[in-house]
Amino acid sequence: MSTYPEIVKEVQKMSISEQFRLLNTLKYSLAQYVEVEDSDEVISQAEIAESEEAWQEYITGKDKGITSSELKKKLSLNQDD
Repeated sequence: MSTYPEIVKEVQKMSISEQFRLLNTLKYSLAQYVEVEDSDEVISQAEIAESEEAWQEYITGKDKGITSSELKKKLSLNQDD
């Protein structure tokens, strides 16, 4: 796989119209993601929507969540993997 500097160098060799075409392609493919502030993390719009829906269900009482003992049990099972 090429490194970032190698890719930049190759892009700079492209004509301006090809660079704009690439830019538009990248914009389109990245439009579904959001950068988390003060972090290198990137999250998809779908994950944000899913999280927001889960939060709304929790605060409205549709989803009661789990008890701390259920969480501890679940976490201990995951450690055995």
